[in-house]
Amino acid sequence: MNDQPVRPPTDEDGANDTPQPSGADVPPVVDPISEIETAPDTARRARLERASEAGGDRVSRLSSQTGNPAPSSERPRLRDSAEFVRPDGVGEDATVREYETRYRPRAFDLPAEASRGDFPEGKQKNRMIPRSYTAARVSDEERLWAAVAHASIWITLFGGIFTIGAFIPVSIFIPLVIYFLFRRRSDFVAFHALQAFTLQLIGVVGAGVLLAAGGFVWGVGMVIAILALVVLVGFVLVPLWGIVGVALLLVTLIMPIAALLYGTLAAVETYNGRDYHYPYIARWVDRQLAGGFLNAA
Repeated sequence: MNDQPVRPPTDEDGANDTPQPSGADVPPVVDPISEIETAPDTARRARLERASEAGGDRVSRLSSQTGNPAPSSERPRLRDSAEFVRPDGVGEDATVREYETRYRPRAFDLPAEASRGDFPEGKQKNRMIPRSYTAARVSDEERLWAAVAHASIWITLFGGIFTIGAFIPVSIFIPLVIYFLFRRRSDFVAFHALQAFTLQLIGVVGAGVLLAAGGFVWGVGMVIAILALVVLVGFVLVPLWGIVGVALLLVTLIMPIAALLYGTLAAVETYNGRDYHYPYIARWVDRQLAGGFLNAA
């Protein structure tokens, strides 16, 4: 019997048969500093710097996780990961395009009328999109001519008073002349000139038409009320019809005065570079410029 002590096996004897992991099974060791320096973009570099400052060793999804796992709310999502590659391209431009396509307001695609189906499909895209009347890049000349268009209502009213209405058919077209001068040069001036022209039509011409037509109807009614005095009904109709006449006269006086106030306010606002809109009139003018007969002209 051999009494020599048994020597423990060593690596040199080849007795250690424990399988060693191959290179493919060993997770790569990532140096945070070198990874930061070679980061391809600013976003990835910032994430790696935060990971390095936090003292964590897990700067890559391929490395082993050390310490306690991060909460699910703090774990990076796949879309936020630097290794995530978009199918339609890499970079911020693709992200911006996707955001604009998904979240852009639908109001810029089609107008409200077209979205309700009031217009034939296919014809409203080029003609029904409202133009931009912003005053952000308006020159001093544009502001001046827009203010002149609004302020011309003073010429119309006082010229009509001193000439007993003879000057109104001429002065009322001052904003329209400004529109035709600037319709190809400035949307801002064209829009405000049409607003001023429409306001003068309603405030001055409309008041004159209302006074003439309403006065005729009122006169006929008053004659009938006087004739009705024979049957005693006229005692009620004459005072009542007199009140109607006073109300008609007040309305015809208020209309040009209100138009004068609105025109003065709009002239001051546009001269100071602000975009002023008349109630109801501005919306109608905008529709005509965007897709009405004025856009086709």
